Amino acid sequence: MKKIVFCFLGLLAVLYTASAQSYTFNHGPYLQELSEHAVTFVFTTSDKGFSWVEVKPDGGEAERHYTVRNGLRDAYNTFNVIRVENLRPDTRYQYRLCSKQIADFQPYKVTFGDSIVSPWRRFSTPDPKATACSFIALSDMHQQPDKLGRLLNQAGVGSADMIFYVGDMMNYYDNEETPFRSFIDKSVELFASEKPFVLVRGNHETRGNMAREYARYVPKSSGKYYGAYRVGDIMFIVFDCGEDKPDDFWVYAGLTDFDGYRTEQAAWFGELIRSKAYKSAKWRIVMNHFPPLSHMESDNPERHGIQDITDKFLPLYNQAKIDLMISGHTHAYEFMSPDKYDRLTFPVIVNSTESVARIDIDGRTLKAKVTDTGGNTLKEFTISK
Repeated sequence: MKKIVFCFLGLLAVLYTASAQSYTFNHGPYLQELSEHAVTFVFTTSDKGFSWVEVKPDGGEAERHYTVRNGLRDAYNTFNVIRVENLRPDTRYQYRLCSKQIADFQPYKVTFGDSIVSPWRRFSTPDPKATACSFIALSDMHQQPDKLGRLLNQAGVGSADMIFYVGDMMNYYDNEETPFRSFIDKSVELFASEKPFVLVRGNHETRGNMAREYARYVPKSSGKYYGAYRVGDIMFIVFDCGEDKPDDFWVYAGLTDFDGYRTEQAAWFGELIRSKAYKSAKWRIVMNHFPPLSHMESDNPERHGIQDITDKFLPLYNQAKIDLMISGHTHAYEFMSPDKYDRLTFPVIVNSTESVARIDIDGRTLKAKVTDTGGNTLKEFTISK
């Protein structure tokens, strides 16, 4: 009898181990850089493998898409970033992930293990003639995914077209699981497999011994965190504010040059606002983790980054006919308006750690509503053109 029990327990242990080690998609998929003609899929597998994405328009035939670098398809990896181009504007697509585990990779022989396929999911490319767009913006969640989920649901994430994370979604980055646990997994659970989030890097995302690898989670064709995105007749401008203290502050150990980086972005923005694409946009929305003005004392080292933004960007902001800016960083909600701040020509929503902004644009009308975690309305206003 004892032998039977031991054999049964041994079999259970084997089955449990096999189950625990089964090959799976363990993070994602989530969409990045969705445009009229392209989209990027990001996902991970539990072991090294060979992965691809199958994409088809509704009612059409599926095509396989791989990431190819210098003639080699990505393989023997767990982190997958696959860009699909030549899509049609304003079109509904379906996609699924496919992967084969690589059990052994020798110079002249590759041995495959399990094969896995995800369910079909959907996404739609934007309409270049769209005059309406709804988006949500929040920041400073600092690794609190449950609160993130509550705020997203409160703001109606199901009916939003885009979600902007305006910085400091993590405390720092020193583990490859941190971005997933902090906000990406929750985003996938709620929306990110079918519509994109746009990450606006905050000062906390520049911290930690893996911060220089953060870009792979939010891949950009330009290779830059900052940039401009046109959705119909709406232009979104995203800045990357850098750290809040001076570059020579002791804690940075001489490893940063954010003053130079902000100068680079100011020069870029100066060119952008003279472009036809910018001038022809009906609405211009700016996202920057730092607000454009600081309330801190002049000798506070944490004022430096915001003051650099004020000095280098504010004159450009005031020339650029911005309709709305959304920021964070201070952990205190504020609505900065030209009526209150004579140095501003545009309104600024400064989200706190407990607030979320929902913006609905339809033709010549922009409606904004900011609420807190208790469901209380902090600010509601309309801009008409």
